[in-house]
Amino acid sequence: MNKCAGFSLVEILVAVGILAASMLPIALSFSSGNRGIQMTSDEFSAHSAAMELMEQMMSAPFRLLPVGTFKDANIVDGVPLGGGSPLRLHISAIPDLSRELVISEVKKGAMVRFKKVEVTVSWASKEPGPRRSFSLKSLLANES
Repeated sequence: MNKCAGFSLVEILVAVGILAASMLPIALSFSSGNRGIQMTSDEFSAHSAAMELMEQMMSAPFRLLPVGTFKDANIVDGVPLGGGSPLRLHISAIPDLSRELVISEVKKGAMVRFKKVEVTVSWASKEPGPRRSFSLKSLLANES
């Protein structure tokens, strides 16, 4: 009689099958985690673009901020914002992002006390569905 100790081919195949079945959820969690990182990257780009535009609005002199709604086509690097404003923006080129800027006046009596600035950045999500957006709002005081 031959008494060799070892595993049969069937035992090895069963063990590999159990190992593969137990590793599948772990492998799937890595792919969904990677997708979450990509969404975070898109959100970071949108947040940076919104902050870039908002910081320029907040650092501009009160009298130079034109009132109105400015869509992505009007928010261009090096081009004056609005018709009569000498305010030129410095905008980073970020693909697949669209910007919108709304500037409105807040009055007390006849005097304009503040200008309300709202920046909205939207982008297409990697998954099918509606565009995602990020907004920032702030007030700029008339200090004159």
